[in-house]
Amino acid sequence: MSPEHHPGRAPARLDSGWQLRGCLGDTWRWLCGPGRPEDEPGWTRARVPGTVLDDLHRAGLVPDPYRGTGSLAAEWVPQRTWLYRRTLTAGPPAPGRRAVLRFEGVDHEATVLVDGREVARHAGMFTPFEVDVTAELADGGSHLLAVAVHPAPPGEPQVGRTDRVRTHKSRMTYGWDFCPRMVHQGIWKPVTLEVSGPLRLAGARTGALPDPGGRTGRITVEAVLEAGEPGTLRAEVRAPGDGTVVARGSTGVPAGADSAALELAVDRPRLWWPNGHGAQPLYTVVTTLEDAAGRPAGVRTVETGFRRVRLVPNPGAPPGALPYTLCVNGRRLYAKGWNWVPMDARHGVPRPRKLDHLLRLAADAHVNLVRVWGGGLIESEDFHRACDRLGLLVWQEFALSSSGIDSVPAADAEYLALMEREARAIVPALRHHPSLAVWSPGNELHDTAAARPLAEDDSPVIKVLADVVAELDPDRAWLPGSPSGPAFLNRADIVAADPDGQHDVHGPWEHQGHGGQQRLYDAGTCLLHSEFGVEGMANRRTWEAVVPPADRTPTGRDNPVLEHLGAWWNNTPLVCTAFGDRIGPAGPDAVRRASRQLQYDGLRYAVEANLRRAPRSSGTVPWQFNEPFPNAWCTSAVDHRGDPKPAYHGVRRAYRPRHVCARFATQVWAGESTFTAGLWSWQQDRPTAGGGTVTARLLGTDGVPFAETVLPARGAGEPAGPGPHNSVPAVRAGEWRVPLPAPADGLFVLDLALRGPDGTLLADNRYLHTTTADLAPLLDLGEARIETRTGPGTDSVELRHTGGPAALGLYLTDARPYEAPGWAAFGDNMLDLLPGERALVPVDWRAAPPEPRTVLLEGWNVRARQLG
Repeated sequence: MSPEHHPGRAPARLDSGWQLRGCLGDTWRWLCGPGRPEDEPGWTRARVPGTVLDDLHRAGLVPDPYRGTGSLAAEWVPQRTWLYRRTLTAGPPAPGRRAVLRFEGVDHEATVLVDGREVARHAGMFTPFEVDVTAELADGGSHLLAVAVHPAPPGEPQVGRTDRVRTHKSRMTYGWDFCPRMVHQGIWKPVTLEVSGPLRLAGARTGALPDPGGRTGRITVEAVLEAGEPGTLRAEVRAPGDGTVVARGSTGVPAGADSAALELAVDRPRLWWPNGHGAQPLYTVVTTLEDAAGRPAGVRTVETGFRRVRLVPNPGAPPGALPYTLCVNGRRLYAKGWNWVPMDARHGVPRPRKLDHLLRLAADAHVNLVRVWGGGLIESEDFHRACDRLGLLVWQEFALSSSGIDSVPAADAEYLALMEREARAIVPALRHHPSLAVWSPGNELHDTAAARPLAEDDSPVIKVLADVVAELDPDRAWLPGSPSGPAFLNRADIVAADPDGQHDVHGPWEHQGHGGQQRLYDAGTCLLHSEFGVEGMANRRTWEAVVPPADRTPTGRDNPVLEHLGAWWNNTPLVCTAFGDRIGPAGPDAVRRASRQLQYDGLRYAVEANLRRAPRSSGTVPWQFNEPFPNAWCTSAVDHRGDPKPAYHGVRRAYRPRHVCARFATQVWAGESTFTAGLWSWQQDRPTAGGGTVTARLLGTDGVPFAETVLPARGAGEPAGPGPHNSVPAVRAGEWRVPLPAPADGLFVLDLALRGPDGTLLADNRYLHTTTADLAPLLDLGEARIETRTGPGTDSVELRHTGGPAALGLYLTDARPYEAPGWAAFGDNMLDLLPGERALVPVDWRAAPPEPRTVLLEGWNVRARQLG
């Protein structure tokens, strides 16, 4: 690599040519000097950016950690120093020019050497660092660059003590309920070499903010400089779409300056809106440092957007409650959220297509907020950039989390100084993203004995982080943690004892059983529900890929392999009980179908219950959207492969701008004589409109109605203001009480429809019910005949019910091999078709080759078949 670097050229990335070797003790010092042959034994190829464990697995040095109990055989890896090396071939830098290596991220502690001489030492996975190697490259020729990534620091798994954590590093890979112990190491972000002259643009931090009326937008640029001679800092703003320059400015840079700032005004900027509330126009800001002759010495380009975001009080909130309602550009909106965890336990391996796919799944589900969970990562530039494009607001937590024994962070001066340094590097680097909405210190930091969330007055580290955010990013919202307020848990006895003490709460993460799920969530009073979930078994494709055939039964925790693959969320006993103890002997496929039905019904009911309480309830954020490891059981709605479970589609349906839903006591009605349901609807785009109707029917599996009612769909009565409504305008249509039907097969369907004044169908919804004490009647349902047809390239699937009883729980999945590239994203799923009904399901094949494209159709009472 030649350092003859033209002025203004971007730094050269050092992605290729790396090798890796494990070292005990200080052996690495013997292996990083010049003259060592590239083909000497003991080295393996390495990817940069990458992850040590991934390199070792690809080289065949450890078993697949994502299959069976393979991760247990790799727990030794983080105990070693891992030495990276590559050759730098360079001519000598010209007089007055400097060569600078920049490491965007090394996890966690590293020593950098050139030709065996130590040139830098760094600790901190989230903070970049630079190394001046001008002297080392002065004679030209080839040089050996080596990076020793030292053994991972001590860390606490999920059950431990938070006050023992002395680093700012992802907690998850030390062992968590959804990720076995796979402690992360490696050069996990890019490495670049920059050769510059006396002037160097070391960094440029950009901010954007419209005035309250949106008439003028202000762009601020704060440049970090190395000015060995005078120069000029320039910036220009280019409009979305055609790139027209809409603002520009410049300022002189005196010799010796280490910073410079510019402020530019954009007339009548186009505002950036969250998903479902408007467009996401992004402006390009180009910052250039020029020398005295007008030649560029450095260029930085970012995209940003104009929007104002803050948190405002919830209507009807108790005195002293924090504000939890998102307000964007003056418009209140309901946070339709999901919790995001690291995309993969091997953080450093780039997965741009998977990242795009997962975030598009979130946007497709009408999500407008993702909470980046504090036990994981400060998410990447690519993550935030994708959220900018998709309109996904980001609640970014620092990497702090609870522990099962004690959850109060350390408070000594050294630790506080570390966290302040980290925050001062992290916060400005993300400031240009319009998607970034909320900063928070971390996950479930609380007084363990009292189960009371901590705030700034309770924890010095929370105060330190709050102060840094207030200083460096004052245009963002801040919360002292998740949860926050007087109470930690959403639990029936706690809610009953102090309903107004439920501010932002967590839990539960388990299905509460027939009737229990409905009672808990219908009694909810929280202002914000930022973490809760329902567990479920993995998709078929993931299960068969990660659970060896000999280890697939029994499905419970008495199976050692399944104990390893998500033991916390293995609810085989509950699943069996919920289906009359008839599921277990039927094998994994039956347990999977039953578990996924419970997760689907349980999670959507919880989400709908929170939505029904809007606007006092200002947000619902289920746990969890994705998973970093392919578990056999997990609370995730999308598995590690990137395939949604039925629960994803249940929440997606609940998050629609127009929706109709019901509140009822249970899905199993044994011993009851009356069916009772409260009926609700909302229309985000026409909240005050009346004249429509909510129709409710109880139907047998033959499609014949037992009872029907039509109620007026009332408007919310709140002025909508310009554009879409500023919250979920949930309105109760009324209570419906009818004699409980007595179907011969014990099954009936609650069918709901929301129609406009002209009779147009705006939304529909269905819930399965039984007249028995459990859901066992689903196991005895007669076969339904479904005729199928696929569109060109399998871009759609048409389902027609042609005979037999209702086809329940129809689910489409990607039927290609687990290793096949790309994904099938279904426009709708988890369908109940009554006799004679038809459904057309669009299929978006993302990053998948044209052939073969096959999907699998399954259901409670249809024969599984491949289509396409």
